[in-house]
Amino acid sequence: MDLIVDAIDDKTSCREYDKVIQRLDRRWEIEKVNEQPYDAEDWKDNNDTAVCYDMKSLMMSFGTVTIREKPGAGGPQVLIFFNAKHKSYQLPKGRRNLHEDPADAALRETLEETGVEVEPLYLGFDTRIVLDHPETAIEDVGFVRQNENGTVTAVNRDVLYAMSYDDKKTGAHRHIYFYAAQPALGDGEPDAALLSGEDRTNKVHWFGFEEARRKLTMRAEREAVIAAQILYRRTRDNKEWWDLSKELLEKWKKNNAARRVLTGQPLARAVASDPGKAAILAEAIKKIVPDGGVEAAALALDYLKRLGAAHGNGLA
Repeated sequence: MDLIVDAIDDKTSCREYDKVIQRLDRRWEIEKVNEQPYDAEDWKDNNDTAVCYDMKSLMMSFGTVTIREKPGAGGPQVLIFFNAKHKSYQLPKGRRNLHEDPADAALRETLEETGVEVEPLYLGFDTRIVLDHPETAIEDVGFVRQNENGTVTAVNRDVLYAMSYDDKKTGAHRHIYFYAAQPALGDGEPDAALLSGEDRTNKVHWFGFEEARRKLTMRAEREAVIAAQILYRRTRDNKEWWDLSKELLEKWKKNNAARRVLTGQPLARAVASDPGKAAILAEAIKKIVPDGGVEAAALALDYLKRLGAAHGNGLA
């Protein structure tokens, strides 16, 4: 394969793991603005450290650390791929489409670059998300507690790790945000037919956490895997959190079933060419659309029929 960067050694692997866990567990303290207002020196510091971009040079990408537990695999595995063009191992990620939700973009890019359809993996961790209505937040993000230091501990599907760097080759200022995900179907084996055109040469792999970390070319992506590894273990070990994770995923599935089909996902385009598969998907939509979502289900089914007609499958 002629890798650009060789796998890291044991010492580097341990050092990176320790660095991430210290970052995740460090004590976080902030001053309350209403008690300690900003003064002139504070504003000077903010101005001196501010970095500004125009939207031609700023490139924001969204990807996933996708995790599965497959019987006989010896433990959790991470989805990565070998990019033949750049000769590097990478996490799936890419830019969002116009008006696309960043979290949806992360799931879509994972499908297009690996051929694996994925869904959110809700994990418990500290975050700076804002709870507009803390008393009802359990329905939205799996609220656990609001901390005095301005953070929230929640079981949620928000960004778990972020990275940025200046790409000197393209001149782009890259900002990349990673979400946790899991296979949506079966064991998550890749389907080459679902890869986008430019990604058909990707070689997709499921590796254990340690092997995935060693192979990834970008240090920041290795750190994203470490963060996901730690948070996944902590969430799995906490029964309350894990039960809540599964509950929130079920709500997400019901709320997004029809909408995801209507957005023209590659999966829908693929099954529309096969009347048998299309009929199965149509029946599945009827079952998983939440109560009261009959109109949305009808729209989704109509979309599939039109799509099927374009492929000549005669779906009734």
